[in-house]
Amino acid sequence: MPSFRCVNRSHQFASADLAPVCARCGSAVILDARAARLERSLFESGPPGVWRYRRLLPLPPEDPPVTLGEGGTPLLPSPRLGKELGVPNLLIKDESRNPTGSFIDRGSTVIVSLARSRGISEIDCVTTGNLGASLAAYCAKAGIDSRISVTPSTDREKLYQMVAYGAEVEAYREIPRGEKRKALLVTAGNPYLLSGEKTTCLEVVQDLGWTQPDAIVLPVGTGGHLSMTWMAMEELRSAGLVQKNRCRLYGAELSTRGAGGGFGSSRDHPPGFTELEDSEPFFAKEVESAYVGSRGGAISASPQEAVRATSLLARTEGIFAEPASAAAVAAISKAVSRGDFRRDDVIVCIVTGSGLKDTRAISRLAKATRRVSVRGDLSVARAQIGRTKVDILRALASKPGYGYAVWLGLSQSRSISTASVYQHLLELEEFGLVRKSGTIISGGRERVLYELTARAADVLRIANDMQGMTSGGPRRTSTKHHGLKA
Repeated sequence: MPSFRCVNRSHQFASADLAPVCARCGSAVILDARAARLERSLFESGPPGVWRYRRLLPLPPEDPPVTLGEGGTPLLPSPRLGKELGVPNLLIKDESRNPTGSFIDRGSTVIVSLARSRGISEIDCVTTGNLGASLAAYCAKAGIDSRISVTPSTDREKLYQMVAYGAEVEAYREIPRGEKRKALLVTAGNPYLLSGEKTTCLEVVQDLGWTQPDAIVLPVGTGGHLSMTWMAMEELRSAGLVQKNRCRLYGAELSTRGAGGGFGSSRDHPPGFTELEDSEPFFAKEVESAYVGSRGGAISASPQEAVRATSLLARTEGIFAEPASAAAVAAISKAVSRGDFRRDDVIVCIVTGSGLKDTRAISRLAKATRRVSVRGDLSVARAQIGRTKVDILRALASKPGYGYAVWLGLSQSRSISTASVYQHLLELEEFGLVRKSGTIISGGRERVLYELTARAADVLRIANDMQGMTSGGPRRTSTKHHGLKA
């Protein structure tokens, strides 16, 4: 009978349940998997994918897996992004190539395979997106009914996936404690689901010729994937497949505070970033143990930094990730700044999900990457630099200023909120028209100062010319193309 360990109290127990929790405290548990000595040749034959590592997975050898061809994702050299970040030996493990666009497919294939082998006819799930889409797909393959409870923040594209796979989708409801259920309830903390997620790390090490990178950086979420990455390292060592653990693990933790704080310490994300919210941090203690054991650590990134990293990753390496996934790219940039990486370190960045599943990310990137094109007839095209943005640029033309002071000036002649001013400043920064120039203390608070860039001076000059034209002033002609880019 499989053995499990409570993630909070380290209590160990045996259970045949496919959705076990700690009987003493109700916490999530981890499957206690201790590998015997194994030869590398066992994993070097057969097709690539999750089930190449069947000897390290819990499905009985006589039961066929439910598979959609998950795993076997590429480990891609990323020199252009590495140059931007200051880590020339950067590799990206692109998990968006999995069947439903997410690393969770690695876990779904395991839990659904076990469910089918036990004769389970229905799987239930509560999800914000990727887990429900993945389970629905594998249940469809297995001929198992799926019922997915979704939260209001669930991305529309993930909801479409669930419906397309034939899942019964319902609004989230609290399940009363002790309610008897015929279906198997699968959460992001299911230990069998997690056991499949450790294969991400196993593939990385095998793809590198059974050597470890200097560091792996991945988004945290519940903490399960990072915990399983550390468990995979331990299993590789105990099986004799690597000599000792020398790979540092870094978790990208989304926070509005931008730095510091423990795992799951800040969930106060600004409106419009609900898809970036952390899941319930089931595995906080496991994550902290992984940080200590690997000599790695947490790196905080704001939602705005994650969105900008999404754009950078797409423009440099042609990989479009969910912002929550691209937070790992933002984390690498911060780690380089604080001196965590040497220039010759081999760094693996795990991109966990596809940006095509998140239209809110797409719309924000469309704003951030729009081109500012100044033509000879003095028209400013495509950038959507409207009156408010022009007025903000004019307010900053004489000297740097901070958002609240800009709002005070604009509010004298129109109704506008401070939040709107800060959103316009963010977009102007993404366009490359303003930049942060420092901080000052005003009103007892630290304020970020913004100043114009050279591009902004061009835009203001053209805007002033256009205003002169509409008021009957002289028209200047020019054949120069400034070719401004955001």
